[in-house]
Amino acid sequence: MKYRFLKVFLVLILIAPSLFSNSRQLYYVNAETYKSYQEFLRGVHYFNQERYEASIESFKASLDANPTDKFIRYWYSRALYKNGYMALSVNEWSNLERMGYTDPIILSKLEKYSTIPSEKTKEEIFSNFIYIKSFSTDADFLKNINQPIEIKMVKDGRMFVLDYSDSALKIFDVNGDMIQKIGKAKRTEIPQKNWFMKTLQFLSRTYPYKNMKNPRSFDMNSRNDIYIANTGGDNILKFDERGEYIKTLGISGVSNGAFLGPSSIFIDNDDKVYIADTGNNRVSIYNSNDEFILNFGKAGEEEGELFRPSGIAVRNGIVYVADTGNKRISAFDIYGNYIKSIENPNFHEPRGLSFDTDGNLFVADGKRVYYYNIADDKFTVFQNSERYATTPISVSEGDDESIYIADFLSGKIDVFTRKEQYYANLDVFVDRSYLSSFPSVVLSVTVRDRLGNGVKGLTDENFFVIENGLVNQRTAFYTSPETDKNRFIYLIEDSSNTAPYQDRMKEEINNFTQALSPDDEVLVIHYNDEIRTTHNYYLSRSQITENVNDFTSTGGINSLTQAVYDAIRLSGTSFKKTSIIHFTASSTDIESIEFNNIRFGELASFAKNNAVSISHVYVGEEDSNYFYNILVDETYGKNIDAKKSINYIEEINEIKSIDFGKYYIRYNSDKVANQIGDYRSVFVRVQFRDMYGEEESGYVVP
Repeated sequence: MKYRFLKVFLVLILIAPSLFSNSRQLYYVNAETYKSYQEFLRGVHYFNQERYEASIESFKASLDANPTDKFIRYWYSRALYKNGYMALSVNEWSNLERMGYTDPIILSKLEKYSTIPSEKTKEEIFSNFIYIKSFSTDADFLKNINQPIEIKMVKDGRMFVLDYSDSALKIFDVNGDMIQKIGKAKRTEIPQKNWFMKTLQFLSRTYPYKNMKNPRSFDMNSRNDIYIANTGGDNILKFDERGEYIKTLGISGVSNGAFLGPSSIFIDNDDKVYIADTGNNRVSIYNSNDEFILNFGKAGEEEGELFRPSGIAVRNGIVYVADTGNKRISAFDIYGNYIKSIENPNFHEPRGLSFDTDGNLFVADGKRVYYYNIADDKFTVFQNSERYATTPISVSEGDDESIYIADFLSGKIDVFTRKEQYYANLDVFVDRSYLSSFPSVVLSVTVRDRLGNGVKGLTDENFFVIENGLVNQRTAFYTSPETDKNRFIYLIEDSSNTAPYQDRMKEEINNFTQALSPDDEVLVIHYNDEIRTTHNYYLSRSQITENVNDFTSTGGINSLTQAVYDAIRLSGTSFKKTSIIHFTASSTDIESIEFNNIRFGELASFAKNNAVSISHVYVGEEDSNYFYNILVDETYGKNIDAKKSINYIEEINEIKSIDFGKYYIRYNSDKVANQIGDYRSVFVRVQFRDMYGEEESGYVVP
């Protein structure tokens, strides 16, 4: 009996870890001492309260007691990152790599933040691009595409594809889901009084009046109006951004303002419309009011003559025409004066012309894609463009510098990206865990592309959460009244230099305040050699104005660094989107302060990593400053010169529209009484198209 009991006891000891693995073991952190573990938990708690200085101190104390723990060092690097200490955080990521913590997350962060891209030739860059099967193999996407003849990527991540055989412009979101289709233009007329005419008008509105016929090109003006080269109809159809028909430009014919098979269209920064009129072997130009200006070009093979022009692009006053029949590109000035011919002996049928981010030309010629360096007058073949694309006909470079190629006959959209970015091309950071409704957990997650720009337009289907390595949690976007609201921090210079501009500054601030929405709240910070901060954010315009008008106009601006830091720090603890507007009059004195541009770099990182934009309103004589520009550029803010006319509502709305790629996702965890105070790890994976990024975070069970 005694031995039987001993056997049972030993068996229980052996199986106990597996029995309780879901409750205790997975919450354990590899810290060698109790003190280190307690400091680590304290650091996680402070981090999720956005008290980053305190979390840094706790993680440092935890590392002092246990310096070899890689996981604590990882959290320490995260706290440094959120507090803007980029150089220190990069150093910690490097330490982790040297310690053998070769996690893809760490390697991705080192790649993005520790290296400066070296100068490469375009030949090297293009040979470094690889094909990814993002849209090309997706069945839901393919069923909506027949013969893509032109593609354009826009800044919000949407993809516009003109479908030749389906005679429609199709708009897709970042995941390749079609969200809009423009294919028909209905008649718009003055209402009729006669019943017979009313009937005819009703019928004409019931049935399509103008269907697209094999369109070949499109472009958008600054108002997001869409112009489509309706090739089969010998005209240009104009729609608004909702897809509502506006008007038709041109008729079929050879006279001024008439077309025969227009097959390419380009709209410049002044909203002038340039059209390659293929059948008439010429280029037509309309002004921003859709009024015909001029034609140029004639049929022929000599220099300056055109034969079946099928592509057009305009930049820096030069009109580049894909002279398809003559297998060359012809360059003209905007008045139609011939400049030169650009030739390549390997051209097949040059058609699709588009610019890359450097202002040079992509040329899709139906067999391969070429890159033309305008300054060097040199061609480079885009490697792999003919391996994957049967008939490449249009090229567009996305905001993330991925390259999209429309393949006409196969009906594919081929996407190419750099090799080094293929496996970790999204920068994901879990900013905070909100636990007030635990076991419902809300995570603030920022997603940026490899250039550091916020990724827009994601849905909850792009997010995946794994808690404690066991369960792939189902996520949904978290919404509350706060997530759609904005708040502002007025950072106001109050030095002696503002004395001559005090009334002007008050007026400008009041104008911005009046442009706010009723539910926008404002916190006011005055600074000179000291800092004066109002007690809270206020909605009341009278309270905001009272706080703003509390000027002293004394001293210098030695507290500016701390004032900016305080403003960023005070932006936390809310789901509301926060923007700083800095009102200043003495930008020329900034170089005399003890800090330098490295300190401003830290402030810029601190703001960007916490999704706070910084804009400057210059009330004094100067309208810009090198150091201030660092803050503005890094946080997508605005420089506003108060000496010029300002549309305050427009400026406020533009500041509100700044997007850092921040999302709030929610999932349901489990609440176990004996786990209160334990640590839970959280992996967040973001995936769209064939790109992804990951981040490891966690929280202390409340």
